[in-house]
Amino acid sequence: MKDMLSPHTKKKVFWISMLIAQISAGFLFKDLADISQWIIQSPRESTMWVWYNRYLLATVGLAAVVIVFVLKYRQRDIIGNKPFIFLSLLFCFHFYSGMINPHIMMRARMDNGVFLTIEQAAKYYEPDESVIVLEINGQARAHSDKQLLRPHVAGNGELGGENVVMTYCGLTNLGMAYTPEINGQALDLAPMNQLENNLVMYDKNSGEPIQQLWGQKEADRNSGSDAKMREWPTFRMPFEKFAKAYPDGEVFVNDYLVSDMKASFWENPFLAIYDPIMELIFDHAIVDQATNVDPTFPTIKHIDPRLPNKEIIYGLNVGDDYVAYTEKFVKKQTQPMNTTIGGQNVVISYDHDFESLGIFYNPTGQKITEIDFYGQTQYGKLPRVETVKAGAYWIIWANFFPETDINRV
Repeated sequence: MKDMLSPHTKKKVFWISMLIAQISAGFLFKDLADISQWIIQSPRESTMWVWYNRYLLATVGLAAVVIVFVLKYRQRDIIGNKPFIFLSLLFCFHFYSGMINPHIMMRARMDNGVFLTIEQAAKYYEPDESVIVLEINGQARAHSDKQLLRPHVAGNGELGGENVVMTYCGLTNLGMAYTPEINGQALDLAPMNQLENNLVMYDKNSGEPIQQLWGQKEADRNSGSDAKMREWPTFRMPFEKFAKAYPDGEVFVNDYLVSDMKASFWENPFLAIYDPIMELIFDHAIVDQATNVDPTFPTIKHIDPRLPNKEIIYGLNVGDDYVAYTEKFVKKQTQPMNTTIGGQNVVISYDHDFESLGIFYNPTGQKITEIDFYGQTQYGKLPRVETVKAGAYWIIWANFFPETDINRV
């Protein structure tokens, strides 16, 4: 290259290559790095294009950087050392933030989650700490927002004989339990990023993105397919109430959060320094989301003024009929609420003993006047509605499901 190109041509090739490298890494940063979306409102189409073409962008960017370094080595005065170092570090930051960092900071625990007994977990949970509960065939698990915040996906195989995994989005304040398969094909779920303040996962097997609130692959949704993961009922209650309701229950603990499980400096110096920094960043984002009127990421398309933006709601749907309930409204009712959603009879009730809002199908054809925490009534036990989103922020629920009704009686 030294003999074939003139200094002027080398300089031209250098700057074209540098521009290509910065643009490629810039796309990866803009659309795949969480931190960028605090200030950049990237359209869904752009994010998906970058995701599907991330390896091409990475390859082009790295190839361009190699050319840049070769030309700088062969013609030292092609650019000053300080601007060269700055541009090199800028590329590395953008490339790392978009291509590498998300997979380190959100290390999923789909198959290797740590679940403890209630007695063991009491060391890590406050008595009044809200937990997201999943109960299948008499076996129950509790997951706190704090413990779920960074892995986003937590499981370790079957629960009650069913293959199930808990997914979590701190920005939505939402845990959703799914069977990780679609049309009989197993999924290997891991966090990707967020869109419109809701978690986007991806299937490691196919590379397909999956929005948490939809439970569908992006390609299936775009093609009009109804294929999606099976959703399981979840609900919230304080940890001490979970311990009372399910004394043999399991409790999720994030092994790279709690002090006596996470890697020490001598075991893994990088993670020992990196993880606390990520915890601070995540905690800041979650506190900001909980306390500010506006969403942490300015990517919400539809604002519904019927409720305050950060009102906590329990949203559900039966078919295309969507309804959201506020805990305050349900608590005020003196009897269980009997209503119809999507043509099916549904009962909504707040259990004051267990401090938990429950939403149940009512196939009995009778009006329910008494129901306990477990769904037991004078006509038998009722099944929980599997589509309930327990404790989500109104602004995000209404953005994804703008047709939703509120507090239907």
